[in-house]
Amino acid sequence: MTNRPARILMTLTALLLTAAGTAVASPAPATAAVTFPRIDASGFRLVAGDTFATYGSRITALERDPRLAPAGLAAVLDGANRQGRALCHPTNLAASLSPAGFCWDTGEDDTANVWVPQGVTGSGDAQAAGTVLNGRRVVAATWHYSDDSFIRVSFLDLANLRYRHVLLVEPTATGTFQAISGHGHGLYWYGNKLVVATGGAVLRVFDLAHIWRTDTSSAEVGLGADGNFHARYHAFALPQVGAFWYEGGGCANATGTRPCFASLALDRTDGSFVAVEHTTRGGGRIVRWPIDPATGLPRRDADGYVRAVEAFGSPVWGMQGAVSHGGQFVIAGVCPEYAGNIGDGVDYPSCLHRGAGGQSTTVWTKAPKNTENLSYWPATGELWLINEQLRERVTVHVPWPGG
Repeated sequence: MTNRPARILMTLTALLLTAAGTAVASPAPATAAVTFPRIDASGFRLVAGDTFATYGSRITALERDPRLAPAGLAAVLDGANRQGRALCHPTNLAASLSPAGFCWDTGEDDTANVWVPQGVTGSGDAQAAGTVLNGRRVVAATWHYSDDSFIRVSFLDLANLRYRHVLLVEPTATGTFQAISGHGHGLYWYGNKLVVATGGAVLRVFDLAHIWRTDTSSAEVGLGADGNFHARYHAFALPQVGAFWYEGGGCANATGTRPCFASLALDRTDGSFVAVEHTTRGGGRIVRWPIDPATGLPRRDADGYVRAVEAFGSPVWGMQGAVSHGGQFVIAGVCPEYAGNIGDGVDYPSCLHRGAGGQSTTVWTKAPKNTENLSYWPATGELWLINEQLRERVTVHVPWPGG
């Protein structure tokens, strides 16, 4: 970017927040520390209905067919058919942080936006005390198809950077399965469970104990005309086992009691996950939700509701993702010096902002363009991030700030 000397960025004042959780953003962000206020989260709650029983019975029936016998994650990694590359694009991260990571295969990095990466997690999330899962350090990422008609998850072995895509599917009542549509906003990995924000108002749950081999010869999804099971050219499909959503459905950014899910990130400090909203300017909310350590799923109270633990009004413009650890947050969004350029059609570096909930945030470092989700692996102190910028896609880690 060429800075505009004549442009004077106004200082960000505190967000105005109502007790209902509605946030009104002040004019523009600033480089100095800015208010990161706590807001009322008492009305934020999710339900699961009977989805776990419904999908459980459908999966049981489908797996009676020997062609859909569970294959396991090892089979996916052993069958990896794509080769990642050593870090090949600039990251804009401060050199003092020694950023390290990888690029995807050239076909998914340097061509059209057919598939777009969104969320990142890995074995450092799945395992509380380490980053090795069955002998492997693994990164997992969500991608959405250009028109949001499909979502896939990529599993990459960090030892050799080889990976494979797995299509997300939904078992149906008719003895087959269908594609899951949506944006694949983010995900976290806990034990065998993947929780994926497939859309702004829905969290879908997947169990890595149920991965199905599928015939790669067709674009069909489910039982095809040839009598074989397909997953749109993918060799593996991962079926949904349950879901959580807002009672009544829907969500709204920066207002009301149904905050939209634009990213997810696990916090092993207190057994929770955080979700954020995306807003062009400030006012998006960061919400902490409880996890049941026995299942890795959002924790339901006796009445069946999952209730948010706490929430904050973020001053970060263009917020895409956030992660917390030990009461500290790292938030991906627009750099203050580029705030006045929003909407000009040019992609600028993102920034990582750091701070404490209920106190303040400040800019920490520049980051890759269009940085999306974040993931923290406590056993190694690695803060992972992923970006979606076409022809500049990286998945990279740096040390946790102050770690």
